[in-house]
Amino acid sequence: MQHDLMNMFATPLYRATLGRTFTQGELDFFRETLADCVDSISNLSSRDKNVLSNPALKDLRDTLQQHLDEYFKTIYNTSNRVSLKITQSWLTLSRQGDSHHSHTHPNSVVSGVLYINLAENDGISFHRNEDNLWHELLPAQENYFNAKSYFINTEVGDILLFPSHVRHGVREVTEVVERVSLSFNSFFEGELGKEEFATAINITLN
Repeated sequence: MQHDLMNMFATPLYRATLGRTFTQGELDFFRETLADCVDSISNLSSRDKNVLSNPALKDLRDTLQQHLDEYFKTIYNTSNRVSLKITQSWLTLSRQGDSHHSHTHPNSVVSGVLYINLAENDGISFHRNEDNLWHELLPAQENYFNAKSYFINTEVGDILLFPSHVRHGVREVTEVVERVSLSFNSFFEGELGKEEFATAINITLN
């Protein structure tokens, strides 16, 4: 039977690569920062939640902001004088037996991850929001429309950007490895809405 099947209101997942190795200064910063970790449910997180503000990571911050700008330009394509700016940022460390629970990022528009060290066949899982699902059907075979989760395989240097409300997590680390990633959030800065519609707001971030 001939037909068309289209996707509406797609969820954008942006993928790029850093395009270079990490500098010795960056690696030293990662090591020193992760020496002072705090517990984060099922893995470890840096105590510093603004790591990209450190001068040692200035080039990384500039690069990640450029990718965030490209994401915003492509996905939002707005006439408002507004942009997305990186807010908080932190390092995550997972060792054998650790994982990262399924979660979202409140108070953020777009979140991102830069992969610093990984196990083999490593990555991130994204999960469908089933809070309002009123039925249960077991798929005979998963496809784009009925899948409850997607696993994205990643490599060192990969950069992922995605809407912060999308639930995501990391499966248990089974290898003897120190899995390290740098995560960050973002928020609008500038003008949103329209004055004559009584929706205008101007946001300035610190």
